[in-house]
Amino acid sequence: MCSQFLEESTKLAQICEQIFATGEYVPSTGAEAEAVRSLGFELRGSTLVLPAGIEYLDESCIEQELRNNTRVSHLNSVVVKKCVGSTNQELLMLARSSDLSGTVLFAELQTSGRGRFGRSWHSPVGRNLAVSLGARVSRDPDDLGAISLIIGVAVANAIQELGIDDITLKWPNDILLDKRKVGGILVDVVHAMSPIEIVVGIGLNIGGGPLIGEVVDNPIADLLDHCSPPIRNRLAVSIVRNVYDAIRSFESQGFHVFRERWSALDALSGISVTVSTPGESIQGIARDVRQTGELCIELEDGTIHHVIAGDVSLDYT
Repeated sequence: MCSQFLEESTKLAQICEQIFATGEYVPSTGAEAEAVRSLGFELRGSTLVLPAGIEYLDESCIEQELRNNTRVSHLNSVVVKKCVGSTNQELLMLARSSDLSGTVLFAELQTSGRGRFGRSWHSPVGRNLAVSLGARVSRDPDDLGAISLIIGVAVANAIQELGIDDITLKWPNDILLDKRKVGGILVDVVHAMSPIEIVVGIGLNIGGGPLIGEVVDNPIADLLDHCSPPIRNRLAVSIVRNVYDAIRSFESQGFHVFRERWSALDALSGISVTVSTPGESIQGIARDVRQTGELCIELEDGTIHHVIAGDVSLDYT
């Protein structure tokens, strides 16, 4: 089963690369056509082609904008790839032989995007923002749990720079727009001892809402429903700048400098929630987070339970 999946994934990636290179591909079966169409390519007659009206990412412009910003002094490289399995996985493989700090990878399309707990993350070609950033953080390993929270604050700040205000954060890594998921964060740890080495993956829906809605059950949001294009390149620059700013602030001052901002964005505060963990299901009222990133749940008897990791469900998600 595993070898068959890898073979199919490799074939799919090859087809996508061919479309990017030549502009078209004639599928051999209906199932193949549907699999490729679900990634965001368009079917015109019997031929799969690149989608029209897409704002593609401009690698040189993004890098130049970042290097012109004196607050982004630690940038190593910026790369935009047409098609990858997963941007996080690409950087994790690179970490075996290279220093990842300041390395930024964007992709127009992920064929095997990942979320938490190995779940799939759907990012249709040109209708998303899929980016992974390598970083080194000189903090105690006990602070590791707060990193996804400060990255969430950074992403929210970047989105609000577009004039989109109804952004909230759902512990530990969901970006919500109008109470629906518009994006997510995945932090992979390369080295867990100080200095901590991490890969930060960020995915946002930018025009891909209808396609994603065909393959996921939960309500989703799309940034283009709240903001007119073009925004992908502008948001790409803002995301990188805000994330690296946040990491540097966290490195020198810890989570407490983010607490007020996190609390203002917290989608769970005061809400009845159920947290599912591998060993138990916890019900109670969400009451903020700890300095080290754990979610605080007030139980029925008034005691506070600290959750390190788990899935949170609410009435509206």
